[in-house]
Amino acid sequence: MRIVALEPHPHLRPYVLSYRIVEDIPGEFAGTPLWTCPEPVGVLSANFGNPSYHESGKIHPRTGLLGVQTHARKWLSQPETSFVMAMLTIPGMMALFPDIGEDSADHLLDVASIWGDRRAEKFWRCFPHRLQPDDVKNALDGWLLDLFSAVPVSAAKRYLQLHQVLTSYKRIDTACEQLGITPRMLQRKFRRHVGISPKQVLNLHRLQRSVRANAASIYRSSVQEFADQAHEIRTWRRYLGRTPGRYRTECRSAVAEAFAASTRQTGLDPTIFYL
Repeated sequence: MRIVALEPHPHLRPYVLSYRIVEDIPGEFAGTPLWTCPEPVGVLSANFGNPSYHESGKIHPRTGLLGVQTHARKWLSQPETSFVMAMLTIPGMMALFPDIGEDSADHLLDVASIWGDRRAEKFWRCFPHRLQPDDVKNALDGWLLDLFSAVPVSAAKRYLQLHQVLTSYKRIDTACEQLGITPRMLQRKFRRHVGISPKQVLNLHRLQRSVRANAASIYRSSVQEFADQAHEIRTWRRYLGRTPGRYRTECRSAVAEAFAASTRQTGLDPTIFYL
């Protein structure tokens, strides 16, 4: 298994957390269930080997967009797995894929249904045959910078402001007061562009920090994210279908460890993604 983390262009950093190359050419994990963690991110991907498939039986498209996920999902890979991912922040999802929140949240979409077949094919073909890190970074930087050139600067800044204020104050009423909008307006913005409510966004950020703390065995930091331990356990069961105690005693998957190692080596975003 090879997982490589790459840093996006500085102009993209508020909207793109990282790029990842994931390859399992020998099929070491073929048929092994892989669980993804609910995260406040979206994922734009391009597949070059045999695609993975969801537990429902749905095959991952050649070019895919995974919207913000609110529960853990099980995937199965095949031999000769090879794909790249661009991990998008919530402002990045809002700016690059506006108006499709209701369709993308908790779903995996074929990018061809959004961009059209020709443009999706062009995106897939912008990558080199061999997924060398520098070439992948250059391809994604070029493509995403071009996409952002078509996004009005005022809109991109507004999406960033909405998210930053919400996550800074961690209260919807306080965030709305700072933004000068009503809670209903904020709700409509997030539903329209992300497909989930502002409250769910805050819950996913809180859960993300809790999962990271438990993965690092920092229990006290984990509980501090919630009103009390019972609140943390309820949240974990709702989004992950397991408790923090069970997660700490389980062996993390080798894919999760490889993903975490690629993060540590580069100092990029602390996204968990795989459980």
